Amino acid sequence: MDDVTQSESNKPSAFISERHRNPAELMARSSKTNNTLAGICAICATIIFALVVVVMYLDWAALSAA
Repeated sequence: MDDVTQSESNKPSAFISERHRNPAELMARSSKTNNTLAGICAICATIIFALVVVVMYLDWAALSAA
């Protein structure tokens, strides 16, 4: 067998062309946002959910006594 040297364009490399990259990964890597607002909304939603559960329980207790 001949030892054939590969040209520069055919050499294997770890570089991935821009058109083959996943845009979601690039956005996730570049995203350095603060999630304070999301945390506040999650806490408010949890409190509202707990209030709804308590109101439903109290209503059920009132209906079952009748």
